[in-house]
Amino acid sequence: MRAAGELTVLAGQRISWRAEPPVVLRRTGPSQLHLVQAAGGPLGGDQLRLRLRLAAGTELTLATAAATVAQPGRPGAGPASWTVTAELAEGARLRWLPEPTVVCDGAELHASLRLTMADGASALVREQVQLGRHGQRGGRYRGLLAADYAGTPLVRHSTVLDGADPGLTGPGGTGGQRLVGTLLGAGAVVGAGAGAVVGAGAVEAREGAPAPVGECAGLRWARHELAGPGWLVVALGTDPVALSQVLSGAMSMASMASMAEPHPTIAAGSDSNTVPAIA
Repeated sequence: MRAAGELTVLAGQRISWRAEPPVVLRRTGPSQLHLVQAAGGPLGGDQLRLRLRLAAGTELTLATAAATVAQPGRPGAGPASWTVTAELAEGARLRWLPEPTVVCDGAELHASLRLTMADGASALVREQVQLGRHGQRGGRYRGLLAADYAGTPLVRHSTVLDGADPGLTGPGGTGGQRLVGTLLGAGAVVGAGAGAVVGAGAVEAREGAPAPVGECAGLRWARHELAGPGWLVVALGTDPVALSQVLSGAMSMASMASMAEPHPTIAAGSDSNTVPAIA
């Protein structure tokens, strides 16, 4: 299956979009939309794309209504792909806050998010990947996070996971952990905030604090300052609650006061889209 969507935020905060199932968009607030899965998957061989364009001075919060569950397709179908591109004009602000992606046994998903930000634009981007449902090892995942700011590369971050690969799950890889989360704060506003010391359940701001590195039961994380305006938090573990707390804590430290807070997430449409417990 091939499907694509486009969403444009015009001057005056006017929002227009078009989409093909299973890429379905629903407006849930003045500057917020949710992606709603119109079918299961993605399945092997699916090619899904979404393009975002924000005019100067506009803002957008885009979330998902439930977890994304990548599942195997027909034999020989190949990997599924999910490609998101976002173009932010001067002073535009984007919050990309999807629910976790679960990669089931036998599935393969290639995901990419590419941001192009003009001078003065800002973005807050959260990504969470879980290998397998409860009791599974998990399939294969390749992810790319790329951002340019004012015509200069800001970050290129790649993630390769495979629950069935002893090398990738061993000491030189994830060390047996099944959850990986990242949070990118990029651009003029989020890059200018104070340093944050992030704990599982508590956040403390300190002017000039070093990049935080921490560990708690079921989770390890670190914050990396970028060469340009921005930072990247990377977390690895087995506890989804701790992961959510760390990433939410880091988000609360981002200097995005002028951007509307996201509305409550829409309830999941079916049990198959809920995030399974970790063994």
